Amino acid sequence: MAGRDASECIWLFLKNDANAATLRAMIVTGAANVLESGDLTPEILVGAVDTRRAAVETDKALALAIQDAGEDPTRVRNVHVAHVVVRVYDRGRGYRNLRTVRIELIRILRGFASNVASGSGAGALSISFGSRTGHRWDRMYNVEYEAITFEVRMMYQEEN
Repeated sequence: MAGRDASECIWLFLKNDANAATLRAMIVTGAANVLESGDLTPEILVGAVDTRRAAVETDKALALAIQDAGEDPTRVRNVHVAHVVVRVYDRGRGYRNLRTVRIELIRILRGFASNVASGSGAGALSISFGSRTGHRWDRMYNVEYEAITFEVRMMYQEEN
C-alpha cells in the first residue's frame, strides 16, 4: 500500500520498509508502536512500559507518532511543501532513548524521496529536516517526547 500524502508515506515507510528496521528495533514492540497521530493512547503507553520492564529493555523508546502538520504552496506550479512531525515518546529514561531514535530517524529519512503517494496524483520529490523541539514533557500522558519536523516537497498532478 502506498501513501496518499506525505505523512502517510512516512508512516508506512517507518512501519514497513526494510530501511527502517533499525529504527523499529529501537521502539518497544517495533512496528506495532509506530502510529499515526491520534492513535496513541494511555493504554498503549502503559503496555509499552510493562513490555519494556518485563524484557529489561531500557534502551528502547515507547512509541513513535507521525502527524500531518499541513502544507504550503511554493512558487513552482503544482509543488507544495508538506510538514510532517514525528514524535518520539518515552518515560522514565531521560533524554537518552529519545536522542538515539531521533538520530536514526533523521539518518534514514534522508533517502525517503523514492516513496510515491499513489492514488492521489501526488509524489514525494524530496525530504529535508525542518526542526526539532528538543526534550519535552507531556503532563497529560506523563511522558517525555521530542518532536522532529520534516519538510516534504510534494508534486501534484495537474487538474484537467
